[in-house]
Amino acid sequence: MNGFSIIIPAHNEAGCIKATLRSILDSRIDRTLQIIVVANGCTDDTAARARAVDGPIQVIESPIGSKTHALNLGDRAARFFPRAYVDADIQLSTNALQNVADAFNDPHCRIAAPTADHAYCGHNPFLAGYYQLWRSLPYVRNAIMGSGFYAIDSTLRARFNEFPAITADDKFIRNLTRPEERRVVENCQALVNMPKTFADLLKVKTRWTYGNLELSLARPDLNVNDRDHYKGVLSHLLARPRLWPHIPAFVFVYLYTRNAARKRLATRQVIWERDDSSRDLPRETRPAA
Repeated sequence: MNGFSIIIPAHNEAGCIKATLRSILDSRIDRTLQIIVVANGCTDDTAARARAVDGPIQVIESPIGSKTHALNLGDRAARFFPRAYVDADIQLSTNALQNVADAFNDPHCRIAAPTADHAYCGHNPFLAGYYQLWRSLPYVRNAIMGSGFYAIDSTLRARFNEFPAITADDKFIRNLTRPEERRVVENCQALVNMPKTFADLLKVKTRWTYGNLELSLARPDLNVNDRDHYKGVLSHLLARPRLWPHIPAFVFVYLYTRNAARKRLATRQVIWERDDSSRDLPRETRPAA
């Protein structure tokens, strides 16, 4: 039977889990869907809200608040490939699942993700400028990470035993592949609401940077698959003078978060910081197919 398993780790996501599930269930796809929500360490009614949505949804509850533990629980219950790992606060265009599934018709494809639609709904002009520059960069537009969604095939799944206890699970999986095995699928989107304040942006970017540094130390053998991601950035910026006013904000965020992440790594201070500023947005909108 052709199928598509989707695993959603969810920690206190009562405000958005229903909309994310409806986004998935509204998808046009020619195969059986298996949706697994792993409510981990929740102190709200995330699990109850997920169960209230009609559809092929299995809810697993765990008292352990750990994303990697939740991923492993969901993985054990999953039956199909492709198999996707999806953040609990994103929205998919109606053609995203089908287009991602079709990407695996290419025998060389091991990991695929829809194009990320990074939406900023705040009103800070400096932050808006930062996002305008950041979203334009080649390594952001072509990245598997950043859409809150990645799907893998059985060959890639066989390359690891289980998700390790690290922050950057998506980059760990990505770095198990060579560049030619990755696909960012065009003409379909995953909507990602970006932090609305500088404070929340710095928290999230510090976590991302910490995760990248942690992974590089834990699995240096995978660094060979993570080269040249900044290639072309300078020429890209030089050719776009309209972005130059936003460079100071970009450099500040980069330097601040890298320094903060290195300090945290030196003390092995593992803190899961997420952006709550974007979670008060209406969740019933979706990107256009």
